[in-house]
Amino acid sequence: MGAFILRRLLQSIPTFFGITAIVFLLIASAPGDPISLITFGENQDPQTTLELRRLLGLDQPVPLQYVYWLIGNDWARIDLDGDGVGDINGTRRGLLRGDLGNSIRQQRPVFDLLIERIPSTLRLTISALLIGYGIGIPVGVLSAIYRGRAFDQFARVLSVLGNAVPSFWLGLILIIAFSVQLKWLPMGGSASPTGGDTPLDTLSYMIMPVIVLSLPTLANVSRLVRTSVLEVLTQDYIRTARAKGLAGRAVVWRHAVRNALIPTATFLGAALGGLLSGTVIVEQVFLWSGVGRLVVDSVFQRDYPIVMGSVVLGAILFILGTLLSDVLYGLLDPRIRLS
Repeated sequence: MGAFILRRLLQSIPTFFGITAIVFLLIASAPGDPISLITFGENQDPQTTLELRRLLGLDQPVPLQYVYWLIGNDWARIDLDGDGVGDINGTRRGLLRGDLGNSIRQQRPVFDLLIERIPSTLRLTISALLIGYGIGIPVGVLSAIYRGRAFDQFARVLSVLGNAVPSFWLGLILIIAFSVQLKWLPMGGSASPTGGDTPLDTLSYMIMPVIVLSLPTLANVSRLVRTSVLEVLTQDYIRTARAKGLAGRAVVWRHAVRNALIPTATFLGAALGGLLSGTVIVEQVFLWSGVGRLVVDSVFQRDYPIVMGSVVLGAILFILGTLLSDVLYGLLDPRIRLS
């Protein structure tokens, strides 16, 4: 097992750098740059703008900029307004030495900004995964057992709606219904402006975004489990178990469900990889102070170090999620050898 994990991690290194290189190229190709926003105004000296662009390395070819982002450079603090105090710190050690750089707008380490927002995002995503899998697996199994009946029809409709309804639209509908009309839940945010929230108050802010995030997971898991259980129930060993006199419930839950859960392991890996991207829209709709909202704000502000830092985080989550899926294969099915 250890050798397999180590080999997979080594194989993922080219994937990681490929992701970062492609995203870096896309960012560099996008119109506008942070210098235009920083130096916007009639009183800005064009020479200062050129010097700032040179010091930040933005006058270099894109491949060389990517190399700077990886290995670092020796930029100094830059004084924009002539008051003797550096306004922008461009010095960084590079990603290969564990430095994600400093935010251009906030002038704080990108790593610190992400660490501050990650717990808030994890509260939503982990809750959504637990609810999606906790409800989706039983719904899928029961749907397969009662195939063609009312419960199965309801589960299939739920699966279609979970995949078809846009998250931003569902979020707005929930806000209108439960915040504006009924006034049961707060409209948005992650904490009360006055502070002093109890755990119950924090939970009230999470209910609607967690519902929006968990619905697609629930729909996909229930559909996968239903299809897998129906396929497994036709296997010879299931017929043999029934012929030996085992109860139908024992046959389904002890023998069929374990093998039917293998396809869900694939989806779990993808879900972990999408923890960051899946919350971008939801955090914007509900004004949730997480990584997704930070990334969106950074994109509009052309704060590229934060955007690239989020790409690094997302790539790591995707690689670890894929690795987890492979490990779960071996745990769920002893016939699969991790070698």
